[in-house]
Amino acid sequence: MKKGLINIHIITTNNIKGAMFQENNAFNIYKAATYIKLARQSGQVLLINNGQLITGSPVSEYYAGLKEYKRIPLISLMNLLKYNATNITIKDFSLGFNYFNRAHAMSEFPFLSCNILNESTKEPYFNTPYIIHQYKGIKIGVIALSEAVQIDHETMIVSNPKESIKTWMRYMYDNESPDYVIALHNGQITDLITSEEILCVEGIHLLLTNNKAQGIEHEYTEIIHLPESSSLLHIKLMFKERTNSFENKGCSYEFIDVSRYEEDYLLKETIYYEEKEYLLARKKKILSD
Repeated sequence: MKKGLINIHIITTNNIKGAMFQENNAFNIYKAATYIKLARQSGQVLLINNGQLITGSPVSEYYAGLKEYKRIPLISLMNLLKYNATNITIKDFSLGFNYFNRAHAMSEFPFLSCNILNESTKEPYFNTPYIIHQYKGIKIGVIALSEAVQIDHETMIVSNPKESIKTWMRYMYDNESPDYVIALHNGQITDLITSEEILCVEGIHLLLTNNKAQGIEHEYTEIIHLPESSSLLHIKLMFKERTNSFENKGCSYEFIDVSRYEEDYLLKETIYYEEKEYLLARKKKILSD
């Protein structure tokens, strides 16, 4: 690395869709873990998740139906990997709010959304909707937006993402003074376009979106379109240290083929009994059907 340059690596898992054990075509979090640990050996890593997380698989349906004291293996694995944050997608409520609340309660990392609000207070329902990751004086902000889809809940509403992101970007810059901001986005990217045909992403340097719409650009914000399928994305940010500030010198990224890596055996061992219990329950169900 050149003198005066600082590299920060951001790794994002995308659309894990409830993959906890090795079902057919499921995201292999154990192979992803091997890559994540290798990346950490070579530099500072910010580990985040975007997209559908705890629903979307037979195993997630199984755990949603269990008693509330049962831990969710996927969250246990993410805790062990020391995730910094995940966004909230409305799809993660599809197996019930009790299941989501159980995942949220046992996680050691925040679930972020600036537009899922408490209906009474109009404040973010779960927690502050952004994090600040600091390394060698550089402040990286991560904020998240959920789909503009209303949900059936007594005290929770989903607000206009344009208004929410503007409010919280002002708040973040006023109180945190970040050097670089990443936004995790679910839903239609057109929901962020104003009546003047302007993409409402002021202050955001990098937008990671699960929206398929191409051709939408912004002069100062780089947009990465994430696939609907599960994926692992490695982003590298480069900064140059100035006298009293840091200058962003570029961003590069690569989608990682996790199939090339061995599974993290030690991580897999931590949920051995949960997987064994699940496979036995599935076998019994198949026989009874």
